[in-house]
Amino acid sequence: MVIGILTQVIPWSVEKLRQSVDTVHHLGKRNDAATKLPRPVIIQFAMRTVRDEVWKKSREARVCKEMNIQFKKDFSKEDHEARAKLWPKVRQEARKNGKRAFLNEGSALIDELRVDP
Repeated sequence: MVIGILTQVIPWSVEKLRQSVDTVHHLGKRNDAATKLPRPVIIQFAMRTVRDEVWKKSREARVCKEMNIQFKKDFSKEDHEARAKLWPKVRQEARKNGKRAFLNEGSALIDELRVDP
């Protein structure tokens, strides 16, 4: 199923995508009655270049919009905590003042200056 969706995101052959996807697995418990949402899926790519291409193309891919699918990074607990601390700086101090800012690997970049948590 994942390969079928990926072929609609990036127009590559099924064989090339099968070679590029290393593993696929669900997160969470099966049949969790507390939520009706489908479980998230982790896709591990064999090549970073393929992963990056999927992320780039998925933003505008019709199949992702129709199926309400998003491709996101899976961050470690430490990265989640660091990002939670840094996001107010990026949002309030930088972006509202017209500076170019974003989060990157556990730190923030504000006008190309690295800010650690």
